Amino acid sequence: MLQLIVLGIVQGVTEFLPVSSSGHLTVVPFLLGWALPSVAFDVAVHLGTTLAVILYFRRDLGEMLSGIFRVARGSRAPEDVRHARLALLLGVGSIPAGIAGIAFGGFFEGLFDEPALIGVFLAVTGLVLLAAERLAARRRERRPVEGVTVRDALVIGLSQAVAITPGISRSGATIAVGLGRGLSREAATRFSFLLALPAFLGAALVELPDLGSGGNLGGVVAAAVVSAVVGFASIAFLLKFVRERSLRPFAAYLFVAAAVVIGYWFQIR
Repeated sequence: MLQLIVLGIVQGVTEFLPVSSSGHLTVVPFLLGWALPSVAFDVAVHLGTTLAVILYFRRDLGEMLSGIFRVARGSRAPEDVRHARLALLLGVGSIPAGIAGIAFGGFFEGLFDEPALIGVFLAVTGLVLLAAERLAARRRERRPVEGVTVRDALVIGLSQAVAITPGISRSGATIAVGLGRGLSREAATRFSFLLALPAFLGAALVELPDLGSGGNLGGVVAAAVVSAVVGFASIAFLLKFVRERSLRPFAAYLFVAAAVVIGYWFQIR
């Protein structure tokens, strides 16, 4: 059970920080000599982090649902239109990942068997974060979430699709692209987290039948609860962090993690 709880903490922390949860859930057991977690564990902890997003952004989600309902009934109030528009943009941004998951899901799953390759992708995520910081520094515009366009949503959604690759951080890729597109730090991060919800829910629905397929149900449930609590805290932390600080510390961590994983892989070959 202790291993499952530790991995639940890893999921909660790395799902939202720009360091790749899928990569860490593979390389941490690899480095510690643990068995890879079961499909039931994977489903449970993703349900936990999904709950974290819902709870943290419950007000935003309520406003979007209300806006959709009111606009559908003919309201043209600016606030209702703004909330409904954001929901539509999240839907648009979710399309690329949905298509990629259906069309190339087997290919992405095969990459989980290659720890050294995951280490390379961790380093790639670090490079993406550094490139985003350089590009953002050159841009004068700092648009809020309300300034997200359909093109922004599609491009950010494409980065989310690429991040199905283990070792490529979903939050890192989407925040980086948002910054590169001229969104403010907080707007890019907030849109990234909101965009995660449709992806999380879709993945959970697909994998939900496997939830009862693993043993140690108590450990799996405990890991899910831990991932939800830690995930909630991680969201709050990163939103506060990015208001005033860059993503460079996360890039530095990713380079170190990549070196450790690749070095260990060569050592045991």
